[in-house]
Amino acid sequence: MTPILILEAFGHLPSTDLIESERERERRERMDPPKGAVKVGILHHAFESRTELMGWSATSPRTPLPPPLWNMFEAGLTDNTEDASLIGWVYVGLANPIDLSKALPGLVQSGTTGAGWAAVRMPPGYADSTVALPVAIVPLVQCLDDALRRIGATEVYGFQVTCYGANLRTGGRYRGHLVSGASWFDVLSPQEAANALISFDKGFLGDSPVNELMRGLSHRSGFPFGFHLAPDAPGQLKVRKPGSTPSPDVPFEPSSLGVSVKMPEWTASAAGWALAAVTDAAHAIAPDVEDFAVRITRVG
Repeated sequence: MTPILILEAFGHLPSTDLIESERERERRERMDPPKGAVKVGILHHAFESRTELMGWSATSPRTPLPPPLWNMFEAGLTDNTEDASLIGWVYVGLANPIDLSKALPGLVQSGTTGAGWAAVRMPPGYADSTVALPVAIVPLVQCLDDALRRIGATEVYGFQVTCYGANLRTGGRYRGHLVSGASWFDVLSPQEAANALISFDKGFLGDSPVNELMRGLSHRSGFPFGFHLAPDAPGQLKVRKPGSTPSPDVPFEPSSLGVSVKMPEWTASAAGWALAAVTDAAHAIAPDVEDFAVRITRVG
């Protein structure tokens, strides 16, 4: 199926009338889903505006190319009772230039959008044309962070990416991006470092031991990013199943292992690159894994 990503941000949003009224509206819609058109919320609008400005979404103008990175589905604020630190989420599908209505006549219903795609098995070769997952993570994290900051004075100290239908056996488009994507961090001083912990679910590495993941990260380790095994990830920093999911039957059991990372700075771009690097290394040793969750949290 088409790869689906849910990105969640953790931190603090200011308590303002605008944000509280938006949260109340979202709570009402969760309890009593509207039968007609759903009102686009402030985070959805801010995220989509940022996406259009950068040309990352399929809704953005496409003259000229390059092709988009994702299709925008939903976004929202939250005050999740299970995790009060969860402040916002966005739900996208990785972009693909194939016109599904022509590729699978009769299987894709007219007007099917968003989570409806998750139920459709894609044609052979579809994933080869899909944007590579690690490449989309970096701008996706940056875009959500930017959108949250546009609606208030926001503190963000963590992100979680939950993926459904990754089909990592294929390379996808634009994989070379991560090879030199961190080079601009070299201008920063090693003394201005930040520490973070990356955790993941037990299925993230398939049947491969975590030592293989660390070997895959070894060529990325050293300034500006240093990766080390964390044998005991604290409970509050472990992954969990997102509240809004197109696949509620997919379990995510958190692993007790993690990866500590020394970063040149705590920013959305640095956090996104670290998440993408770990996801890319996991792809190399567990190419059959399609559903997983991976989280980064600032520590210290």
